Amino acid sequence: MSFLDGNYQLQESQRLEFKEAQVGLPDDIWETYSAFANTEGGEIVLGAHQDKESGEISLTGVTDAEALIDAFWNDVRNPTKVERDIMLADGVSAVTRDGLSIVVVTVPRAERGDKPVRVYDKRKKQMVAWVRRGTGDERASESDLSLMAYDRTSSADRKTLDHYNLDALCPETIARYRALFAALKPESPWVTDSDEDFLYHVGATARDGKGIIRPTRAGLLAFGYEYEITDYLPQYLLDYREQTTGSDRWSDRVYSMSGDWSGNVIDFYLTVSQKLKNRFKAPFGTDEFGMSHSPHNPITEAANEAVTNALVHAYYGDSCTVKVVLTDEKLEVSNPGSLLVDRNVAIAGGVSETRNPTLMRILSFIGASDRAGSGLQNIWRVWKNDLSSTPLLVETHSPAAVRLTLSLEGLPTHASARSTIDADLAELLEFVGSRPNGIDSREVAAKTGVSIRVAQKRLKQLFDSGSITRTREGNTWRYRAATDIPAPDSQE
Repeated sequence: MSFLDGNYQLQESQRLEFKEAQVGLPDDIWETYSAFANTEGGEIVLGAHQDKESGEISLTGVTDAEALIDAFWNDVRNPTKVERDIMLADGVSAVTRDGLSIVVVTVPRAERGDKPVRVYDKRKKQMVAWVRRGTGDERASESDLSLMAYDRTSSADRKTLDHYNLDALCPETIARYRALFAALKPESPWVTDSDEDFLYHVGATARDGKGIIRPTRAGLLAFGYEYEITDYLPQYLLDYREQTTGSDRWSDRVYSMSGDWSGNVIDFYLTVSQKLKNRFKAPFGTDEFGMSHSPHNPITEAANEAVTNALVHAYYGDSCTVKVVLTDEKLEVSNPGSLLVDRNVAIAGGVSETRNPTLMRILSFIGASDRAGSGLQNIWRVWKNDLSSTPLLVETHSPAAVRLTLSLEGLPTHASARSTIDADLAELLEFVGSRPNGIDSREVAAKTGVSIRVAQKRLKQLFDSGSITRTREGNTWRYRAATDIPAPDSQE
């Protein structure tokens, strides 16, 4: 709601505050200024009264709008009262409503490098930062300040982690990533690098102050083992769920602390991408190395862009769960951390502001992001054009989080997707048949993007149907196509 545009109610909200100003600027205007600047921005309406008993707000007007405006500009530029002036030149306006003179102060969302915006607190006798929580202003918590400090640091995720060595990174994830990288960028000189040099070039490692190669924060998130990641970031959790609409239970779940896969960002992204491909029946082009993006699958690509956005914009700090929930009715993707720009600017596209730019760089090398600031813009375009639906982007606070909801109305439900499952089994059978020396579950997982456990289940389905045979080699089963045996019937 905007008071200036006339689209408002006499009710305070996350971005709208009413204050009395009959005898000059109210002292608490600066708390709200700081809170709006440090959160989503908003409008402060001077010339209103709130009844203490009923809570109802009524417009009362101001006596001298020009004097009030001059007083605001003098104070906001006074460093003993306001630590940082972030106001735009046209940010204060005098308007008339119901025949009354009103002053409106439009506070923008502060740039990430300007936060926290602090103001002088007479009670504490020091500069204090505030944040907006619904209809009220609260002192910024340690968690709020940690997020602002992280966002203020350029390429914070390029920082080396001095207590970790390269053995904190998962070799299987690195091999899987390198295969995709080589398939997409066969001419890159990095293709022939050693693993150590390759990880350095993509930003997963860097030299510490003593010249020793260490994982970067982004590198640990992208390629690390879950137990190493949670040693550094205890609240880290990646969680994908498929569940029936209206139920709290899931029919399929992939989460980083399950203990049966690496738990890192790269493997999570590739596994979830494969699952979204199965759901939307819009497959990526694939080869023997795994998945690569196809320009002919707009819905699948937009859905994967939503997952990528959540992973690269997440604040992996105090409370960190990146969650992807798929039901018959919607795809909901959420991540901790605030938006870095106004939501309308983010949706319009063209502004590339990323909380974890090194992690985005790593993902971009395998086609997960174009790094052009057009991710949300593309999602909005696809959902409006192909599904006649408008996505819902919600920013919440305490703690800060962003949630994107994409309606799936008009797409096939899970119940009608059996043909996709059968097609996957048929494709897997063909792949096994192309390997005369056989194949194990790890190779299947690398090709299809699923976890090793899921690969084992699919191979067992083919084995139980008699379509393939298996022999034990060491500690693993090796599967080969059975001759003269038909493809498997449909299975649940």
